[in-house]
Amino acid sequence: MDRAHGSPLVIDCDPGVDDAIALLMALAAPELDLRGLTTVAGNVSLPEVNRNAARVLDLAGAPDDLPLVSGLDGPIARTRRVRDEPVHGEGGLGGVHLPPSKRRFHDAHAVDWLAAQALAEPGTLTLAAIGPLSNVAMMVRRHPEAAAALREVVVMGGAAFVQGNTTPAAEFNFFADPEAARLVVESGPAVRIVGLDVTRAALFPPQAAERLASMSGAAGVAGRMLDDYGRRAQARSGLAGFPVHDALAVSAVSHPRLLGWEAGQATVECAGTITCGALVADLRSPGRPRNIRMACSVDAEGFAALLSERLSGYAR
Repeated sequence: MDRAHGSPLVIDCDPGVDDAIALLMALAAPELDLRGLTTVAGNVSLPEVNRNAARVLDLAGAPDDLPLVSGLDGPIARTRRVRDEPVHGEGGLGGVHLPPSKRRFHDAHAVDWLAAQALAEPGTLTLAAIGPLSNVAMMVRRHPEAAAALREVVVMGGAAFVQGNTTPAAEFNFFADPEAARLVVESGPAVRIVGLDVTRAALFPPQAAERLASMSGAAGVAGRMLDDYGRRAQARSGLAGFPVHDALAVSAVSHPRLLGWEAGQATVECAGTITCGALVADLRSPGRPRNIRMACSVDAEGFAALLSERLSGYAR
């Protein structure tokens, strides 16, 4: 498929290993036409996120003129929470040290740049939001007409019917900026949610990460990131494999049939001392308002095969 005929996509991210893998997948997907990248503080600080995003784009061989736009350095209504443990390893990329990048960031702020992209092509642009939703929520607040012009927002976040990964109730992206998550889920554009309900059901085999790590080029680098990230995740969970959350969210754009979807309504808890950041989804009987579609099932083997195939393509 000619990339020019792929689905127009912008990614808002906070690399992070799984963000890095998601970017590599998006750039390798003929089904997608990646129009640019915005960054937000999350897995690591904004300067580290910006450094990682630029270096991953270089690793993937992305065009020098692909827009890269810096965004918010923390939540929209509270102080940024710093992770207690280095989930993504030293530097945020699984301890992998990539060469410095000479890429220049766009002069605009991510919030305004996202709005401009949506308004330039009303009804066509998908936004994959795979970090905290701070930039997206601020766009909804400042530029509601732009939010309405998006085709949809595909969100990696939340844990509706399973336990969270940051607290028992909350997934990290929603916990990092719960007010932003609530604003996007309740009053933003059309939203599809790819949460822990499915990312934890689509575990990537450690053997597959090891195979990738043995390859040359960017495929081997991606494999080393996944191997380090996977070892940490498996040590915490005791499971036979590990989730690659953000890559599944990007796959939901390129291969939506990998996931089973249910429509309903949702909100995010912001006030609870124990449940802050919890995604509360109502998928009950017809007749209720339905402002979101939530992924509730996944073809785990199909996703693992797709991830391996796309990353293997970077070997040289």
